[in-house]
Amino acid sequence: MSILEIRRHAERMNVQDNQSALSAAGRAMCERLAKDAPKYALVVSSPLPRAKETAERIAGRLDTLEPALLPDLGGAAARMFGEMKTLADWALLMRTDEAARRFAEEQLPAWARIASRVGDKDRVLAVSHGGIVDLPAIVIGEKLGAKLNGPSFGYGEGVRVTYAKGAPVKIERL
Repeated sequence: MSILEIRRHAERMNVQDNQSALSAAGRAMCERLAKDAPKYALVVSSPLPRAKETAERIAGRLDTLEPALLPDLGGAAARMFGEMKTLADWALLMRTDEAARRFAEEQLPAWARIASRVGDKDRVLAVSHGGIVDLPAIVIGEKLGAKLNGPSFGYGEGVRVTYAKGAPVKIERL
């Protein structure tokens, strides 16, 4: 069973600048996460600098960029991103906005494809963005009967998804 650890990037210096590097607090958070990080067989990130730097600082390397980790969130999900304070807020959005549900469902094959790049007992670190992690995680949780609660994923947070035969069988909040 391969394990996909998918996290939101660390805090960046300038939230108005998509190309901004990590802030001092973001770099420090990555150092803390790196101390307890397992050995990853594969390390991938979205193409944005904050995701690349987060992956490199946690795992000590970045193997490849994964454009699927930076899809257009679009619709109400993109407009309401800052208002989504809890995972329950994201779940409600998916019940009321078909585009948000569709987005989440469309991400699932990308996550499975990333997890399938490694052996059965290997781990993958994938670094993406808020909303892009929250929505698919909720769908996987629903499918597995594992309700995810609490606040929306903050910097460096996300989920660990265990895959068997290409399908998720377990999800845990990080």
